[in-house]
Amino acid sequence: MTKPLRRSGPSSPRPSAKTQRPSSALPKPGEVINYSYLWEREYREGRDEGVKDRPVAVVLVTASVDGLDQVHVVPMTTRPPGRDQQAVEVPEAVRRQLGLSAERSWIIVSEWNRFTWPGYDIRPIRGREPSASFGFLPAGLFRQVRDALVAAAIGRPVDRDD
Repeated sequence: MTKPLRRSGPSSPRPSAKTQRPSSALPKPGEVINYSYLWEREYREGRDEGVKDRPVAVVLVTASVDGLDQVHVVPMTTRPPGRDQQAVEVPEAVRRQLGLSAERSWIIVSEWNRFTWPGYDIRPIRGREPSASFGFLPAGLFRQVRDALVAAAIGRPVDRDD
């Protein structure tokens, strides 16, 4: 795994949660995209592809020495976090604004994926094709996720480019 060299993009998301972008445009921190997330446990079991597509929150965008953009994402799930997971609950109003499931959901901050943009695991959202973007987390929620991720300071990303 390589260490990010420099950060690109703003440290907080844009305010509009309804903005959609084509799947090839570089995402911004705080953006929620549709992605085939590979859980760490799946990776340890030998899988190299996620079992299902799910919303993920972009937490960091970096450029490596070779100039390739790296995107770091954390998963969103309707399954309550396990004892070994740290998470931030997504408020109902945010789920509704992003067009997500009405079920309670959480952003897991104790693991993440990193991949070169645009990755082959980005998926268009059904009914919103060709967009892969649900929109943006509100700035306050993004800061809460970012701070929880830093506080967790555990785990390593599942590097999808290996």
